[in-house]
This record gives sequence, C-alpha cells and structure tokens, in this order.
Amino acid sequence: MWRDIFITIAQLIVDPPRAWRYLRKERKTHHEFLYRFLHPVFGLIAASSFVGGLWFVRGKGLENALKSSIISVAGVYGGYAIAAYLLNEIAPRFGLEKNLPRFQRFTGYASVVLYVLYIITPVLSELFVLWFLVLYTIYLVNTGISRYLKVPEEKVTDFTAIASIIIILAPVVVRIFFVSLIR
Repeated sequence: MWRDIFITIAQLIVDPPRAWRYLRKERKTHHEFLYRFLHPVFGLIAASSFVGGLWFVRGKGLENALKSSIISVAGVYGGYAIAAYLLNEIAPRFGLEKNLPRFQRFTGYASVVLYVLYIITPVLSELFVLWFLVLYTIYLVNTGISRYLKVPEEKVTDFTAIASIIIILAPVVVRIFFVSLIR
C-alpha cells in the first residue's frame, strides 16, 4: 500500500499527463481510493505534524504537538472535502455532470503537492520557501482537467483557474479557522 501511494505521488509530480491518463483508466473503487491512498496520506500528515511539533519546535510540549497535528489534519481533510464539494457543484457550468466521488478523487490527486508540503514542512520549518512549490498544483490541475475530467477545451483555462484557487485556498481557510478556535 505505501509503495503504491509513493508511486502515485511521484508519478503525479514527475509526469502528470501520464499519471492522469493512468488514474482515469484505473478501476479502483471510491472506498479503495479513500482507504488505500487518501487516509494514509492524511495519517502521514498527522504524524509529521506531531513529530515536528514535539521535537523541532523549541519550548513547546506534547500539548502543542497534538494541537499542531489536529490543525493540520483538520485543514487538509476539511479543505479536501470543501474543494471536492465546490468543484462538484460548479461542474455543470463547465460541461461536466455532477459526480461527487469523481471530484473527490480528482481533488485528492490534484492536491498531492500540498500534501507533500504538509508532510515535509513540520520537520523542516526553516524552509518556509518550499510553500512556493504549491504553485505546481496549478499545472497538476490543468493536466488533470483535460486528461482526467475531460473538460471541453474552450473551458479548460477557466476551470483550471477556479479549481486551482479552490484546491489551494480551501485547506488554508479551514486551517486558519481551526487555528483561531484551538489557540
């Protein structure tokens, strides 16, 4: 399972067009996507946030590490759910039919750069500049829209802009909300 997760993430980052074509043909059920890809990735995010908050943040203890872990997981999971729902709702405007499981898979796969950053940055917090790599998500979304979702060509640019903004900003908004609640 972990090997498959790593290969999927690596393929989406290194060769998105081929990865999206493969994911379109893949016959995994929605349950398999959630429990053999998405939830383990969220588990890695939780573990990384906990370890980063416990060992790499000076003067902070177990309580702060747990808060950091909760905030990170709530941010990515809430952002994922909100982004998938919003993309599903706007789909008819771009010539697509509503299909929430399909948009959930698209959102989960298109967010891999964001997930990798959430795994890496808690232990490498000095390298804040890594967050600029989140802009690669725009390219992932663009290739996924044309190869995975099959958006009509004249609407690809508009859908790419809207989907990229939603996928990148939804976790940030949820994270800010939870930070204000917990701290």
